[in-house]
Amino acid sequence: MIRVGREGGRWQMRGAVKAVLIASAAFGAIALGVIKAQAGGITLRQSSYFQGLSWAGVAAGGTSVSAMFWNPATITQAGLGLTAEAAGTIDSPRSDITPLLATSATGVDLTGRGSSGDLFDKATLIPSFYAAYGLTNSLSFGLAVNSPFGLKTVPNPLWAGMFYSRESKVKDIDVTPTVAWKVNNWLSVGAGVQIDYLKVELDSAFPGSGLTGPFPFLAPLGPDELSLGGRSWGVGYTAGVTITPTSWTTIGVGYRSGIDQRLHGDIFRPSFVTPVVLPPLGLIPVGFPAASVGFNATVPLPASVTASVRQKITDSFTLLGTVEWTEWSRLGTIPVITSAVAPGIPTQLPFEWRNSWMVSGGAEYQWGPRLVLRAGVAWEESPITDQTRATRLPDAERVWVSAGATYKCGEQLGLEVAYSHIFIKDAPIKLSPGSGNPTFNPGLGTFIGTASSEVDIVSVGLRYRFLPPRPPVIRKG
Repeated sequence: MIRVGREGGRWQMRGAVKAVLIASAAFGAIALGVIKAQAGGITLRQSSYFQGLSWAGVAAGGTSVSAMFWNPATITQAGLGLTAEAAGTIDSPRSDITPLLATSATGVDLTGRGSSGDLFDKATLIPSFYAAYGLTNSLSFGLAVNSPFGLKTVPNPLWAGMFYSRESKVKDIDVTPTVAWKVNNWLSVGAGVQIDYLKVELDSAFPGSGLTGPFPFLAPLGPDELSLGGRSWGVGYTAGVTITPTSWTTIGVGYRSGIDQRLHGDIFRPSFVTPVVLPPLGLIPVGFPAASVGFNATVPLPASVTASVRQKITDSFTLLGTVEWTEWSRLGTIPVITSAVAPGIPTQLPFEWRNSWMVSGGAEYQWGPRLVLRAGVAWEESPITDQTRATRLPDAERVWVSAGATYKCGEQLGLEVAYSHIFIKDAPIKLSPGSGNPTFNPGLGTFIGTASSEVDIVSVGLRYRFLPPRPPVIRKG
């Protein structure tokens, strides 16, 4: 009689898959915390491996399974069995908006209320998780859990631009299961489904509200807040291909679709007093009670295309490059549909961003059997121009400089570290009549200023490769 022993790979793999599911759920829960923008617009990128290269080579793959975020076809490179990777990225941006001229709608000078202070009050931990499982030499499955978009800016509550922005939060969690097929030795294709959660909170001071003295419309000393908050689930897809014309060259192209997030939530507008002309009495203050209404708005998150190359020069030296295009022009002016009409409730959210590009190059050097060193630089175009820049996110053109390393702790475990500094160009903000800025609102007054920003990012990651299942034990007896 022939018996197949259960001490084979089936139980080992069940335990490994269970560990992956628990880890991904935990990282997803942590990621629900507030995060900050680190790349152009509100884009976030998370990979300890590729951060050290300034994102060069991301769509061509390599030893890190995090490449599946940009190109799902890369998971065929992980081989048989399960590979899991977790990273924690500490994002530490700094940004300050200095007012040059600020006035209320009634002409009161607000310039003396000063700058925004540091919009990013403290460093933030951004977790991410990736896993790839090679079922056969041709068929592989993957799972990515991360935060593709995010923002938190917290200016001083009473600053010169408070009528345009106080606290702003964008939280985004994306879970992407993927599958890839290795067609032959030089071609792999892959696809995935994005399951995306978005939460948005936007606050600003409201003219004529709060502790505004005996003449609220003339002296806004401590206005209350207008608050908008909504959330949504959306679905998109990813697709990609890798081509390996030689054993030393890999070319990859990946696509992430846009997602139309249909936000629903509430808008609260505080009570306020505003001057109204009532003949024959003339100009008199008129009060309006607080109002809270439900709203719906479709937020179109952008699509992106990433093309990368990975080229070995020698057995120990590799050059990498990436070009990425992001369709931020989808984010134009967003209509806000409310359940009721009330004075002062916003009816639209203006952005009018443009499509943007990123170009990066990097190099990787195998220092020894256990240590790999890498470095990279990148130029990234902002989707926000001088004409569309506002106080919530004073983004501008940036340059990345990065370095990183991988230390192989053993046959199965690898430790990765990376550091990046982002140089951001000083950026003007013009919210005034004749500026053409879509965010300018005569009811909120004029704001002209300059933003100075920079970012430091440190990332630490662990990659563990579960050994492929052992062949079943066959006994005769």
